[in-house]
Amino acid sequence: MDVPDFNSMFATIAGVTLFGMVFITVAVIALIVWAIRRSAPALRDPAEEELRDRLARGEIDMAEFDVRLRALREGDHTR
Repeated sequence: MDVPDFNSMFATIAGVTLFGMVFITVAVIALIVWAIRRSAPALRDPAEEELRDRLARGEIDMAEFDVRLRALREGDHTR
């Protein structure tokens, strides 16, 4: 009569359980990081923000806004 090898069964169960715990931990951490990154506001260029504020206050018109925004994005800061 063969005696079941409980040591190998225990090792298999422990290995699967350990793998499952590690997998779940990594999945939870990834989910938290994803949620934080998704909810964080996008960082904007302060110069572009100031330009948008000036447009909203009526200090510049849309044509001037477009010219200055294009200059900011292309790196032409001579104006």
